[in-house]
Amino acid sequence: MVQLGWGLWQSQRRITRSITARLNSAREVAGPGGARVDLGPLERLLVQADIRWSMRRLVMLSLLLLGALAFIALSRGVVVLLVVLFFTVTAIGVWWRMRFQKQRQTIHEELPGVVDAVLRNIDAGRSLEHSLITAFDESSPVFSPLVFRLRNAVEAGREYTRLFEDFADLYKVPAMVLVAIALRTTSRFGSSIRPVLEQVSTSLRSQQAMRREFLAASAETRFTAITFAVLPPALAAFMVLVNEEYSDVLLNTPTGHSLLLTAGTLQVLGMVVIWRMIQGVGRG
Repeated sequence: MVQLGWGLWQSQRRITRSITARLNSAREVAGPGGARVDLGPLERLLVQADIRWSMRRLVMLSLLLLGALAFIALSRGVVVLLVVLFFTVTAIGVWWRMRFQKQRQTIHEELPGVVDAVLRNIDAGRSLEHSLITAFDESSPVFSPLVFRLRNAVEAGREYTRLFEDFADLYKVPAMVLVAIALRTTSRFGSSIRPVLEQVSTSLRSQQAMRREFLAASAETRFTAITFAVLPPALAAFMVLVNEEYSDVLLNTPTGHSLLLTAGTLQVLGMVVIWRMIQGVGRG
């Protein structure tokens, strides 16, 4: 517990220093390529899933979870602890993934409209930099980290196209790379930004239409994959909770332990295979 508390305290110090550095524009991360997005591992996970929890809340939830797991280990044994730990980690992972996918979907849906808003601001006589800031600032809060760093980079006179690449890498959205390439090409060769952004907007809308068609066509496949991944552990948990004799044999005998280990290994392997199959048809 002492080691855990020390690690959480060190993590809180790192996050505090990172926030202080971002609030100070003079200390914002910048290199030869211009401004960059620099996030720690924990902060990166929280930002990706739009989890706006304070460090105190994270520490309290972690301590409660560890206390519950310790109580289960002392009262029911290590085998039950491993089973509960598997379901807990799986539930947290699924919850985080759902929030992350929701963020990505929001970016995919709003990005073409943001590019159109940039074009309208340019037509209104604003500069490209202020058009970008205004367009992203008026869009969904998912773009808030990008807007904050973009505004600081523009005010400091730094090259800012790297921010779009880092944002694309953060949320795994290749469409943002198109915007970065268009901005960098225009900046390097001095060409007009309007026709380039118009082509980018058309391309993004085509990709959006194709993505919707793909999701509609693969809905049954994805539903089947989710069912195969969720149904076996759900049935196993139901049988253990309903049948006490079955749960005693499964949790308190060497044969039951072997069955649990085999079933857990096969379940994890099956979930990995199904996940890779989903990624292979375009979800990644």
